[in-house]
Amino acid sequence: MSSTDGNFEVLIVDDDEMTVFLHEIHVKENDFHPAPKSFYNGKDAVDYFNTYFSYAKTYCILLDINMPILDGWEVMDEIIKKGMDKNVSVIILTSSINKADRVKAEKYDMVIDYVEKPLSLDHLNKIKMPRKG
Repeated sequence: MSSTDGNFEVLIVDDDEMTVFLHEIHVKENDFHPAPKSFYNGKDAVDYFNTYFSYAKTYCILLDINMPILDGWEVMDEIIKKGMDKNVSVIILTSSINKADRVKAEKYDMVIDYVEKPLSLDHLNKIKMPRKG
């Protein structure tokens, strides 16, 4: 999945700076997206959506579950509550080995994958993003 058009955005949401750094490198080196936007907590990501969201775009969020301020579940709930979920695909990236988290993730239609950290280039290559148009 290469994204050179301006109608596709990638957001990386994780409270760990090293994880964000590694995911930014993977996303760029794999030509998944040239300029992902990174946030270190869920609230900042939700604020970004509230300000800049466009129904003309498709979004992919690489989302951690366990974060301060707003966790990954709350981020997805806010997106759903605002009716933005049809344009958003989420890849949950987590260090959680709790089976209940994987089961809970399956209840969200926007979740297209659940991956234990870190995201590998091979895994990123396999992601097929639903695209508008």
